Amino acid sequence: PLETMSFDIEAATIHARPIVLETIFRNLLDNAVKYAGDPPRVEIQVRATDRGRVITRIMDNGEGVPPELRKRIFGLFFRAGSELTRRQKGTGLGLYIVQTLVRQLKGRVSVQERVGSAGSVFEVDLPGRHAE
Repeated sequence: PLETMSFDIEAATIHARPIVLETIFRNLLDNAVKYAGDPPRVEIQVRATDRGRVITRIMDNGEGVPPELRKRIFGLFFRAGSELTRRQKGTGLGLYIVQTLVRQLKGRVSVQERVGSAGSVFEVDLPGRHAE
């Protein structure tokens, strides 16, 4: 549902094929909703910097990603937890695909804990600029 997500978006331009951007952000948004709390709340923020970058933050209200897993979750076939206790289905490919595509665009993706609230912040930093 739309009320699950809130948007704080500055108009920005990123030079990339639409399918590539759609794949990156569909994976991150799907994960944010899948791993959010109950009820799920996801915030999307987009900011263009004066240094030729566009920073997108996708924040959820879930349990967050433990610090020791923050680099590993972008690995091929990585899935946290045990197959027997896991509540979410998945292949372990989504974040690997995200990182691969972001790197091809000369960008970076990372995850941090959310300050002042439960959840994760996935940050995508891509070359881009303020929209005209």
